[in-house]
Amino acid sequence: MDIFSIEAVKNMNVKSILIFSCLYFILFIVAETAYHYFKIKAESTRKFVHLITGLIALFFPIYLKNPLDLIFICAGFMAILLLSIQFKFLQSVNDIERPSRGSILFPIIVIICYFFQYYRGNYIYYFIPILILAVADPLAAYIGQKFQYKKFSILNNSKTLSGSFSFFIAALLISLIGLIISKESHSISLYFCAISIAVVTTIGEAVSIKGYDNLIVPLFTIAVLLIFGI
Repeated sequence: MDIFSIEAVKNMNVKSILIFSCLYFILFIVAETAYHYFKIKAESTRKFVHLITGLIALFFPIYLKNPLDLIFICAGFMAILLLSIQFKFLQSVNDIERPSRGSILFPIIVIICYFFQYYRGNYIYYFIPILILAVADPLAAYIGQKFQYKKFSILNNSKTLSGSFSFFIAALLISLIGLIISKESHSISLYFCAISIAVVTTIGEAVSIKGYDNLIVPLFTIAVLLIFGI
């Protein structure tokens, strides 16, 4: 079935779209309340939104079998974020000193990962990259700021060894667990694949600037999965 056909439009899951939209609406309300009324810094509320957004997005392939459903949600999500930047609302996400396009890139990479798993018939192309992005990325930022061990700079982008190491461990565990669950036979190549994902995504996160790790990390993950023929 053509995903842009009349039949596809008729088969859109309005109920699931509304449920996911409500979940994100509630998430933004919580983040804005924390920022405006409890005076929690935007860097913290932004990480919270990043984490919960990614965890909610994990359910997309399960409940949104029609790609148009996903495109509709992500397009709406992106439109709201663009408007929030233009008209200066959603400060819990946007009020940061450093320039970042991460929030805008997130719905784009969700669509890309969704279509990889959709056409390859393997959830692993969605779950591993999105989970690494949702969990490893904010974890690295938190650990890097909390325990500023061995600072280094790549492309004028300040990082810490503690942050990068925590990203590597999280990415390795997510990849390894995901691959073990998805594969019936555990060959040595599976473990090499998990290690490779952890290495390249850690490097990708370290060299990314202006929030482009939201794009680079999942794409690197998909590339490794393709190379290993998962």
